[in-house]
Parts: sequence; C-alpha cells; structure tokens
Amino acid sequence: MSGFVFRDPPSDTQPDPAPPAADNVVCDAFWPAINLTDLRQAVRLNTDVTPERLRDAVRIAMLDMARELQTWRLEQQLLGHATLSAVPARQRVGDVSDYLLLWARGIYSIVAADIGERQTGEALTAAGATRAEALQADVAVHQRNVVHAVRDFLGLTRVAVALI
Repeated sequence: MSGFVFRDPPSDTQPDPAPPAADNVVCDAFWPAINLTDLRQAVRLNTDVTPERLRDAVRIAMLDMARELQTWRLEQQLLGHATLSAVPARQRVGDVSDYLLLWARGIYSIVAADIGERQTGEALTAAGATRAEALQADVAVHQRNVVHAVRDFLGLTRVAVALI
C-alpha cells in the first residue's frame, strides 16, 4: 500500500440539488405572479443562482415587462379587465391564454439574459473564455426572445427593417 487515497473526480452527470420550495413573486394585482421554481426549471438555472439573486432578477424583469406593456394594460382596464387572466385570450394553448404564456416568456427571458450576463462577467478568466462566448450567445437569444414576447403580446409583427 502506498498510502495515497484517490477520490473520484467530480462528475457533470450528477444532478444538481433540488431547488428550494416553490416561491411566488408578485408584481401587482393585474399581472400574474411568477413561480421561482417553475422559472428555475424552465430556464435551466442551477442552484449556483441563489434564491435571493433570482428573486431580485424576477422583480426587475417584472418592472421591465410592466413598463413595456403599460399602455396596453390601461386599455384593458378601461375595458373592465381587472387582471391579465380576465383579458379574453386570442388563442389558448393547453387551456392557457396566450397572454399568460407571453407574460411568463418575457419574464423568463429577461431573467435568463440578466443571469447569463452576470455569469459571463464571472467567467472571464483565461480558462473561462470559451464558456463566456457560449454564455454571450445564450444571452443574445434570450434578449431576442424578450422582444418577440413583447411584440407578440402587443400583436405587432416581428419584422425589423434597416435601411442601408
């Protein structure tokens, strides 16, 4: 016996620990709450993102989305709709209003982009340069998805035209 003890190397195949219990973040009475556990699973955030950091990102995302949709919201309230759930859906997917789906998609995408940008900054070491490039690509996709969610919500086209 040599006296050396070798431990198994860490494995990426081991699942992350279970996320904390379900927790809702509420914006106000009109907009639906966002469940942090659902968001964490949908965006595939690991437990390195603390619940406090995630909650903060969701709050800011809700403010951003609510600001983008403020005029639309006021129009709906003038029509007598007290909550987003009360607004008649244009389409339903799995018995869920398209408005509810697009609200969640916008929030999820803003949060994913925000967290991705923060992780990119943390990954900027020589060894993390490749990972940082991959994270930047993910952030760009999430930022595009935010624009799509807002435009789809408002019933606008996604076409972007630039004159040369």
